[in-house]
Amino acid sequence: MKFVDEVGLELEVWLLDNGKIIEPAIYSFPHDDFGFLVELRTRPHTTPFIILDDLDKLWRGFEGLAHQFGLQLFIINSMPIDKQLIDYLRIKYNYANLKDLTENLETGTFKTHATGISDDAKVLTAGLHVHFSRKDELGRRVQLPIQTIVRCMDTAFANEISEAGRIPGEYEIKPYGFEYRSLPATVDTKKVVENAFKFLYEFSIE
Repeated sequence: MKFVDEVGLELEVWLLDNGKIIEPAIYSFPHDDFGFLVELRTRPHTTPFIILDDLDKLWRGFEGLAHQFGLQLFIINSMPIDKQLIDYLRIKYNYANLKDLTENLETGTFKTHATGISDDAKVLTAGLHVHFSRKDELGRRVQLPIQTIVRCMDTAFANEISEAGRIPGEYEIKPYGFEYRSLPATVDTKKVVENAFKFLYEFSIE
């Protein structure tokens, strides 16, 4: 049976006003559940070129929108925390009831990137999430070798993950497949999608 493998990207970026974090929703930007990151999310695609083109169009479109408001879109792995902003967003976005659905390959790893707030509450973080899916000829979801792919992604991007202080082995199960969550926002997106497809093609179903 033939399978269709697809990959999508979700890039977290900052909306800034002279270096100050701006709540994206105020200007109708797509945003994360916690309200302080802009999310640029491609559609799922079957080739690296189309994914990168999709992401580039999203970037250019929202960068232009930011400029219309006198703001800037910025890609960086972390920003100093704005306590006043977070206290405001904590109430508005009801942080207490937002569920952490992330999992980790390493048993006993309790730290996650779910909130985007560092453990010491000093910085906010941004990442690049990679969406993996596989469907059969009838469009039905096919189980992927999730742990195998996550380990391979961890190995391929070990330096980038370590240098940015990200947590390796992190993923979240999704209705279409899964989302790999360990990469920093500044990672080379071309390298990411090429490796994502490489590992999808390389490994059979568990």
